[in-house]
Amino acid sequence: MPEAAGSVTEATRQVYWNINTDYLWVMYALMVLMTVAMGYGTWQRVRTWLIGKPEVRWDRPGQRLRRVLVHALGQARLLKNWLPGIAHALLFFGFIVLFLGTVVVFIHEDLGIPIMRGRFYLYFHSLTLDVFGALATIGLGVFLWRRYVMRPGQLEKGKVSDFLLLLGLFVIMVTGFVIEGVRLVVTQDPWRLWSPFGYLTGLALAALFPGEAALRAVHAATWWFHMAVVFAWLGALPYTKAFHLITGPLNVFFSNLDAKGEPKPMDLEDETAALGARTALDLTWKQLLDLDACTECGRCEAACPAFAEGKPLSPKRVILDLREHVHAHRDELLRAKAAQLAGDQETYESIVNHLPILAGGVIKEETLWACTTCRACEEACPVFIEHVPTILEMRRYLAMEQAEMPETLASAMESMETRQHPYRGATADRTDWYRDLPVRTMAEVEDPEEIEYLYWVGCAGAFDERVQKVARALARVMDRAGIKFAVLGPEEQCTGDPARRSGNEYHYEMLARANVETLNSYKVRRIVTHCPHCLQQLKHEYKRFGGHYEVIHHSELVFKLMEEGKLDLARELHQALRVTYHDPCYLGRYNDVYDAPRGVLDGLGTQRVEMARSRERSFCCGAGGAHMWYEDKQGGKINRNRAEEAVGTGAEVVVTGCPFCLAMMESGIKGVEGAEERGVKVRDFVELVDEALAQNDGEAAAGAQAGSAD
Repeated sequence: MPEAAGSVTEATRQVYWNINTDYLWVMYALMVLMTVAMGYGTWQRVRTWLIGKPEVRWDRPGQRLRRVLVHALGQARLLKNWLPGIAHALLFFGFIVLFLGTVVVFIHEDLGIPIMRGRFYLYFHSLTLDVFGALATIGLGVFLWRRYVMRPGQLEKGKVSDFLLLLGLFVIMVTGFVIEGVRLVVTQDPWRLWSPFGYLTGLALAALFPGEAALRAVHAATWWFHMAVVFAWLGALPYTKAFHLITGPLNVFFSNLDAKGEPKPMDLEDETAALGARTALDLTWKQLLDLDACTECGRCEAACPAFAEGKPLSPKRVILDLREHVHAHRDELLRAKAAQLAGDQETYESIVNHLPILAGGVIKEETLWACTTCRACEEACPVFIEHVPTILEMRRYLAMEQAEMPETLASAMESMETRQHPYRGATADRTDWYRDLPVRTMAEVEDPEEIEYLYWVGCAGAFDERVQKVARALARVMDRAGIKFAVLGPEEQCTGDPARRSGNEYHYEMLARANVETLNSYKVRRIVTHCPHCLQQLKHEYKRFGGHYEVIHHSELVFKLMEEGKLDLARELHQALRVTYHDPCYLGRYNDVYDAPRGVLDGLGTQRVEMARSRERSFCCGAGGAHMWYEDKQGGKINRNRAEEAVGTGAEVVVTGCPFCLAMMESGIKGVEGAEERGVKVRDFVELVDEALAQNDGEAAAGAQAGSAD
């Protein structure tokens, strides 16, 4: 940067150049009005959150602050979607720097501490503010172009408030450069080249308004207009979606650090407690904060498999419809909460009975049942809104208070209550799949301490003929690796995942408590399972019932055995095999297991190709959230969508690590053009491992026979 005449230490500027300071009281009056408006609006929001049920979300502050630094300040999730992400980052960081510049002016001028001088003035207050102001303007321009020219479907259309927000920001940015530019040109500031964008703006204005008097008039009028727009924009903040500037970082800080997607605990022994969410009063304060944190960006909607297939679910609309409902009925909700706290049950019930019901009222029943609980929406949300637990709270109300549930799902629940598994019509029992294998039950083991792993087979492994092959393959692999394992056999019951995800908390808790009692009676410490849904329950959600175990997915165990050299694999068997791996939602997004399955496939020597939507962006198979037993006839088929993507990779085998995904992908591929002709198969990766072991066993046996013949 070229040096101007004079010492660098003398560099500074007059803060109120060309402004009649006799009228600065107007600026301070506007500031007071802005503060009052902003404070009142913020308090109204906070009061609304406080009507929610209590929930501890301020533990582990170090982890929470790190998450804020990475995702709120660092914009990590936003940047995954490059165009709007970069635009938002430019605008976000630009305004942070400009705000810091305003703070510097306040310290320098109002507090009388002369810090706006010398190199700091040049490097920060001139160059840095000028550059970041330009970057923020570019980011804002991208937003305007994307919203009003590109017009992606996920964005809300035709909202005047959105247009006014963006227009206000644009006016603030442009007028800021006008004010700076005119001052630089008129005063011929010796340091003007340190503000290149402002100076260029000033030169352009000098050509339009020749003469110092005209430029001074433009400057003064623009200065007051700029000030008024800034205060109006900030004062309106709590009344618009721009309030996510406050609620977004707050929501990230208070986001869930425990098991992902886990429904809130219920006290089923409290007869006065609400069963699920009838009204907004039955949501927690964090769930109400979620509503106000929404930026309406539509990333959740774009990621939702149900929405993609035309089903009546938009995660964005669920949040926005709930928010609009809460804001519209804020006064009634506040009165009801006050009556509840005062112990005035009669008044409380009188108000609540006149409020619209959430499940089936504010949010349609078919919307709630369309959710597969895949958490793609939550993974995409830049402010960590937790859609799934809120949807499940409303399902609970439908299932337990209204006894309303889709017919096929109700049939599965009935089977779980009478037979402890959802496979109605199944004739097998939990021991049939391993009768010809060296598998022991825990009851048959003399010393449970010798067992390295309890193998939790799950209902699919016991009753679904296709998944029985997976269970048998895993049992053989563990046996060949010398793993001492056992099963519960007839003592195993469904983990209750379908009941919990369909809202039937009563039956879920019965199954969970029974399973924990059985596991603890054998002093089980380590569990392996091939079912991610069972994994979620055993590893995370059983803790509340006293079930504390080390639980791993079979991909993690097999990968560990391969790394330790305990599996003698015929790697040449699958070297020419082109495979693609489908990440199950409950294994990936719920439990962050992405690398182990891929490590197994790479260890087998397969030619692995990734689908475009993989890892945390994986597209759901459509079976989660109890949809394995729910015949959803609305919209298209989620599994067909995913199957088409898998077949489109050119893979010969679609590999997965979930029994539900296995079933859904096999069904989906049948409808994909050309898949049958190409002979595309769906396998669990442990089946490939079992084949590679069997190949080597066969070769070893043949070699032994040849040796004995010699």
